[in-house]
Amino acid sequence: MAGKLKSKIYYLRLFLVGCVMGIANIIPGVSGGTMAVVFGIYEELMEALSNFISDKNKRLYYIIFLVILFAGALFSILAFSKALGWAFDNYEMMTLYFFMGLILGSIPVVIKTHDEMRITITRSISALIGIAIVVILAIYQEGSSTQAQSFDFTNYNLWDYIYFLFCGMIAASAMIIPGLSGSFILLMLGVYRTVLDSISGITDMILNRGFNDEVQVRIFIIGSLGIGVIIGILGFAKVMSWALKNYPAITMYFILGLLLGSIYQIYPGLSFGLNGLGSILTFIVGVVLSLYFGAERKR
Repeated sequence: MAGKLKSKIYYLRLFLVGCVMGIANIIPGVSGGTMAVVFGIYEELMEALSNFISDKNKRLYYIIFLVILFAGALFSILAFSKALGWAFDNYEMMTLYFFMGLILGSIPVVIKTHDEMRITITRSISALIGIAIVVILAIYQEGSSTQAQSFDFTNYNLWDYIYFLFCGMIAASAMIIPGLSGSFILLMLGVYRTVLDSISGITDMILNRGFNDEVQVRIFIIGSLGIGVIIGILGFAKVMSWALKNYPAITMYFILGLLLGSIYQIYPGLSFGLNGLGSILTFIVGVVLSLYFGAERKR
């Protein structure tokens, strides 16, 4: 990867990819890391996260890359949390099929990531381990008694905010692993709906009501979780970057397994009628977009 700055079009695309990653990270079962693979920036992201402090020559490039990407993610989380809730309430199957299309369309991109990607026993086992991890988590989710209840944002104390920080650290590892959902981790830890409710509509509340007690509590929840996410991402990115540099083919097969396993995790079934037809169309759109961005990356 070149250390020099790139074109405005590149950074605009990077911002839009960040938007997609942000939306994916607030959907239980959909991974922001998966979207990074889909749009061909995963290895670049791991490299930037691992080296932006230590690599003086590329530090400016890495920082600009990360700022623009995460600015897009933050923008989409704040702007589209309500819209996403509406889409899932009214068109859940179509929305999930769109993400399934993005995921399946990215498989050729993963396979062509390296020149030497022939199938071996070791690589096959790596892929199977990736599939097994996501499927086991999905089965656990189906049998989990964790309830996504809404809260009234009262009676929170310091220990609650420390717990949100801890949850952010754990979820961050999943956020940057393709196929694993950070939102699902938050769901398992019992804080997903609290976090989603904290984010949803907070901008309107600040503009209309100012920084009242409820807004302050929401900000503390989001801030605690965000600090945890930053700590978790910076720590785990080094592990993934090391694996990609030293065992690229095995790591990519593991990622491929995670991608395939994520289909099982989010597959909603298929109904006949207009909803089913719409789901097939959104699936096709997702596949085409994924293949298109894969081709753009190759060029």
